[in-house]
Amino acid sequence: MITETYKGRTIKVRKGRKWGTFHVSVNGVQVACSRTGTDQDKPLADVKNMIDFIDRDPVVDGSRWAACWYPPGAYQICPEGHPVAPGGTCRHPYCTPATREG
Repeated sequence: MITETYKGRTIKVRKGRKWGTFHVSVNGVQVACSRTGTDQDKPLADVKNMIDFIDRDPVVDGSRWAACWYPPGAYQICPEGHPVAPGGTCRHPYCTPATREG
């Protein structure tokens, strides 16, 4: 098993039961199950690329990404369970007033 901290997130890659499968978790939440043969570095690199992509937008967006994709302390959870920037408003369509009314 590979365990690594990357930009504040804990990433774990462990072998699955079937040959060539890996289970990937970010901050304790399973986010992927991949088939990459015997190379554990491939799913690790894929998750790091995903984190880099998410970090390009500096705003915590609970409508696009689950809380596990953000580093601890960078978000709080709204009453409906979506990640929100501390002190910010939730951007999830369910929580925005215009979406809920119409």
